This record gives sequence, structure tokens and C-alpha cells, in this order.
Amino acid sequence: MPSRRKSQSPIALVLLAVMVVAPLSVIVSIPWLKEQPDGVVFLFSGIAAAATILAGFFSAILHDRTLDEWERSNARFSSQWGWTTGAALVALLLSLPPFRDFFVARAADLADVANPDDTLVILAFTFGFAAVVMAQGICTMLLAIGWAFWKSRDSHDPS
Repeated sequence: MPSRRKSQSPIALVLLAVMVVAPLSVIVSIPWLKEQPDGVVFLFSGIAAAATILAGFFSAILHDRTLDEWERSNARFSSQWGWTTGAALVALLLSLPPFRDFFVARAADLADVANPDDTLVILAFTFGFAAVVMAQGICTMLLAIGWAFWKSRDSHDPS
């Protein structure tokens, strides 16, 4: 089992900062965002989300370059089963009234709505969650097909 400690590169620290600062900027800006038109809210949130996702993606690439085979096996196992377990856990939590009530209460606080329609909030959350799970499944399938295609090409094809 590897026990060496790897030092962080400056680019890795910058990527980590982007992954933390971008979502925090949205959370800190909620009072200001409540006063803005929807277009500004969606643009600001979209930019923060895109920055976070891209920084996470590039951070994962940098991290993957430092892994040995044992660590890669660990990452493969944990990512395969972690996504599945996490999705199942969220689906289970959506069926529990305390979680649903907590979620609706937080949504009401953020939206400044005294009595939101519980069904609508949970339905919107469920559709969003289902969209994420479906997108993960489709992307997993497409990446598997792309990887198989790339690896099965003739050896004299340019790399």
C-alpha cells in the first residue's frame, strides 16, 4: 500500500481554489442575486458551475497522472460504485419525509417563499436528480464506446 506524500503543484492549488471559490461566490451572493433578474442569476450561477466543473476535470487529470496501478484500481472501484451508491442514497432519501421536509424548507428559505408547494419542489428536485443520473449513464456509455473504438483501431493509425 503506497504511503508516499505528494506535494501539490501551483496549478493544482489554483484549481482547488477555483473549485472552492466559484461555488462560495454564488452562496455569498445569494442576497444580491435575489434582487437580480433571472438572466443574471442563471449567467452568474452557470459561470460558477462551469468554472467548478472545468477546474475539477483538470484537477482530476493532473491527479491521475500521479497515480500508480494500485491507486488507479482504487479510483476505478470507488468511482464506479461511489456514483451508484450515491445515486441510490439520494433516491432513498427522497422517499423519507424528514429529508423531503428539510429540502423544501431550505428551498423556501433561499427563494423567500413562505409556503412553497411541497410537491412542486420535490418534483423539480427529483427531475433534476433524474436528469443528472441519466446524463451520467449516457456519458459513461459514450465514453466506453469511444475508449473501445480508440483502443481497437489499427496499430499503424496515428495516435
